[in-house]
Amino acid sequence: MPVTAASPQTGPRPVGPRTAAETFRLTLPPAELTVHSALPGLRAAISALVHPLFEVGDTVSSTAPRLTVTARTTPLPGPQELDTAPQLLVHPDGPRFVVLERSAECTVLLRDGEADSAPLVVTATPGTGAVSVEAPDAGPASVRAVVRLLGTLLGARLTGRGAVFLHGSAVAVNGSSVLMLGPKHRGKSSLAFLAVTLCGADFVSDDTLVAWAHRHAVPPTLRGWPKRIGIATALLAGHPARAAFERASLRRHGCGTQREFTDAAWSTAPEGRKRIRADLDEFTALTGATVATDTHPAGLVLPQAERDRRGWRIEPVTGRTDALDGSLLSGPDLRHYTDYLGLLPRPRPEPAIRAGVLATLRALPCVRVRYGPDVNADFPRFWDELATALALPGRAR
Repeated sequence: MPVTAASPQTGPRPVGPRTAAETFRLTLPPAELTVHSALPGLRAAISALVHPLFEVGDTVSSTAPRLTVTARTTPLPGPQELDTAPQLLVHPDGPRFVVLERSAECTVLLRDGEADSAPLVVTATPGTGAVSVEAPDAGPASVRAVVRLLGTLLGARLTGRGAVFLHGSAVAVNGSSVLMLGPKHRGKSSLAFLAVTLCGADFVSDDTLVAWAHRHAVPPTLRGWPKRIGIATALLAGHPARAAFERASLRRHGCGTQREFTDAAWSTAPEGRKRIRADLDEFTALTGATVATDTHPAGLVLPQAERDRRGWRIEPVTGRTDALDGSLLSGPDLRHYTDYLGLLPRPRPEPAIRAGVLATLRALPCVRVRYGPDVNADFPRFWDELATALALPGRAR
């Protein structure tokens, strides 16, 4: 279902009517949370970052876990207390949780702030589905921290129900999604960006995908996960959206991004690339792209960007299990989608649903694509050949 992201504007957070408190529903079906916020404007700020991949609505469920967000009125624990308290660091890149209190009646954690987010104090009553969060304010750093915590809790509800998380990019054509999978720096995001901006495909995700089914033996649904979108500046050389990106005041880069375009070399090496990063609402505003939410997986693409290759080569793949399994997020890589400390009651496991989702993905048509820099200039023809090779049921607009 293609939709347009809410609040399609760049720069500061949208400013609208602010009330003392607001209650709303945050959903990625079948997972949902009820959020009650005492921070003015938090709902609008969250919507700008996550809608429509997470649905924000007014009707709340009496059975959904409830998260209450308030302004912090007491100072954070000092360095000595933090250093001596138990800590959970699942992945070297964080986030870190410091366990301030842990008992049968109460769990109190400090979620450490990352470079662009603020620390949060999180209090949960085990088994009740009630979590309270203390944030410094409703500023951008606090909003990002709250969004990431909400994402972790929603992700935990989904993983418990049998959802599959993948590292990959995806676009959709008439509701049928094409997944680009493989290791980092193979060109997944680049192909997705060009398909969306040059061929009219709907945007699904730049980095993380979640596939689930509502019940066993039902075809799975694929949706993206809200994250900043990384765009290599080389892709914008001669691109119709380049001027808009150069003028934009993206939140990640502050006032203007023109200085980010000094090096536009096409490169397959991470150290040779220069990227700009946009939130979803910024991306849709600057490109005119629409976002597809509930799509049905139709094909797998294993890209291989090669600096010295001329043109491209598309080859069918029969043994796709290794490529798919290598893209599955598990263990520490699931840190953003796992409630390791049991803040919420664990959902009933449904392994049959997960097994069915994986079986469907492994049966999809699959091609390997080797391509070089000149694919940028002839992308519509490339995309048409790729769609034909995958026998997609439709074509982009």
